Amino acid sequence: MTSEEYRRQDATGLAALVRSGEVSGAELLDVALAEIDRLDPSLNAVVARNDAAAREAAETVDKAAPFAGVPFLAKDINVDVAGFRTTHACRFFAEAPVATEDSALVRRWRAAGLVIPGRTNTPEFATDYVCEPELFGPTRNPWDLTRTPGGSSGGAAAAVAAGMVPMAHASDSGGSIRVPAACCGLFGFKPSGGVIASGSPMGPLVGGINVDHVVSRSVRDSAGMLAATAAPEAGQPVPWRAVPDDLVASLSQAPEGLRVGVVVSSPAGHAPDQATHEAVAKTRALLEELGHKTDEFHWPDDVDPFDCSLPFWASEIAAVVDARAAAIGRPATEDELGPLIHWSVDQARRLSSVDMVQARMRMTAIRRKIASAMDDLDVLLLPALTEPPLPTGLLSELIERDADGWAERSFRFAPYTEIFNVTGQPAMSMPLYQFPTGLPLAVQMVGHVGQDAVMLRLARQLEEAAPWSDRRPPEFP
Repeated sequence: MTSEEYRRQDATGLAALVRSGEVSGAELLDVALAEIDRLDPSLNAVVARNDAAAREAAETVDKAAPFAGVPFLAKDINVDVAGFRTTHACRFFAEAPVATEDSALVRRWRAAGLVIPGRTNTPEFATDYVCEPELFGPTRNPWDLTRTPGGSSGGAAAAVAAGMVPMAHASDSGGSIRVPAACCGLFGFKPSGGVIASGSPMGPLVGGINVDHVVSRSVRDSAGMLAATAAPEAGQPVPWRAVPDDLVASLSQAPEGLRVGVVVSSPAGHAPDQATHEAVAKTRALLEELGHKTDEFHWPDDVDPFDCSLPFWASEIAAVVDARAAAIGRPATEDELGPLIHWSVDQARRLSSVDMVQARMRMTAIRRKIASAMDDLDVLLLPALTEPPLPTGLLSELIERDADGWAERSFRFAPYTEIFNVTGQPAMSMPLYQFPTGLPLAVQMVGHVGQDAVMLRLARQLEEAAPWSDRRPPEFP
């Protein structure tokens, strides 16, 4: 198989070639490794490799699996992958023990036929909308090497957009699937809370609002992965939400007459640039052409999500840092934690049990307000971001000197995503357009909790009406 043939296929297409015997899993892996070798020096998306283990897995792949032999990259956080460290892109974990067992989610990936040759870059502890950890250095956007691929799943998005792999692991506790997908011209679907269990020792992460899934080129790949990985976990403290057995087959059944609420400003009042505003308007018109009904949507009062999620992610970071300190018999030195992680741990030390309960109460209030506001709607349409991908270094330089300034600028860039982690709703970034410069321009669509199948059918309908798969970064065609 040639590089061009490999890059032209999505994961579903590659697996079909393996099943038919036209290509082997080992051949796919050879091409993927060659593409990583060729492309990654410009991008810095892949931060760990284990070619030998991947070759062994590729030789024994189950051809009946839905993604038989497809190369796949795991984000360097949230899950353990046998044969790799989990560093969280943090210097304090640079020499963490190599995992000897897979997390539950990774076992499901392997059962689906995926072959994992490496792990991808992420900001330290996945806490940023850019991907510039001190441990590994910045990942660059294939569409413009001076700009960020987004975060926190920036390495995953850059690798898929450049063509190293057709899809990759991503996680989302505030937009970390949807933001990089928007920056890199990919489909980014955040499933409903409770559909996918990662197997983390802490249970559902960030107070239960984190979701692990993928960034992909196609809707069918994302749907196929959801079907392959949606499963309950022993001891899971939140209800499991099943997806239909015919999830992938149902993509051909376009939804009819959905009621769509359209919103442009964010809950905090941020407004997008003109190109993004026009993209939302174009999508509204397209939805109406497809037979859906649209109306204006107005945010309820007091639904800014940041203050209620902060206590959970700060406390979990502090707990992981403390566990590492206990394991090696010493605390982290000043330079082993980045400035945002120092700030997060400091915030966690100040929190009381009452603060945590109050944060959960605010989460519950936001969920109820949004659910009530959407009573007469099936879907929301809104921007994914307010502007094009940020220049590399912009946010990293801010956090060095001004945490409040970093937070303000971050949420001015991506103010539309975290609220739907808090509510647990399925949400997706769709790369329907391009900025005048040629950079990807995405809109976001959000459904009701548990309506993942409806959202994926809508995504497929839009993918057919306004296809994006042929758009490739000019320098990585």
